[in-house]
Amino acid sequence: MKSLKALVRSDPVNSELLNNLLTTHSANDPAPIPEPSPTHGSYHWVFERAMSAALIPLTIAPFAAGSYNPIMDAVLCAGIIIHSHIGFQSIIIDYVPDKRLPKIRAMFWWGLRLATLVVAIGFFEFETNDVGLTEAIKKIWTAKRKKESHVEPILRGVA
Repeated sequence: MKSLKALVRSDPVNSELLNNLLTTHSANDPAPIPEPSPTHGSYHWVFERAMSAALIPLTIAPFAAGSYNPIMDAVLCAGIIIHSHIGFQSIIIDYVPDKRLPKIRAMFWWGLRLATLVVAIGFFEFETNDVGLTEAIKKIWTAKRKKESHVEPILRGVA
């Protein structure tokens, strides 16, 4: 394999670039900082926080307005799915190391994708074939608790 100095002499086009590399960088220089990417780092963090914050009005709006719109239900379901997917994705990134457990991490990634798909299909079925998410929450919230006496069944058996 040729050394870098030999490449500098043999390649006149890239000789200036290679010469700069040889003279300006050493093993003790810090690693270069990569350019920010919209899918990683701070942009990703801001998207996660914005998604979390958006769920607050999406959750309150149908009940405050008193209208149960299927489009609002669909947006709420999509927000819950995205928020959950991002949250579980962060858990996998933080707690399943890629270098030590690459196959297990790949299994977790595919499990997350499958679970997200199953939940999305479940929400779709619930929205199209049942009452919808906000109507179901309203029914659960306002349901009257059936008062059942614990003494009465005992007395029925005795009498």
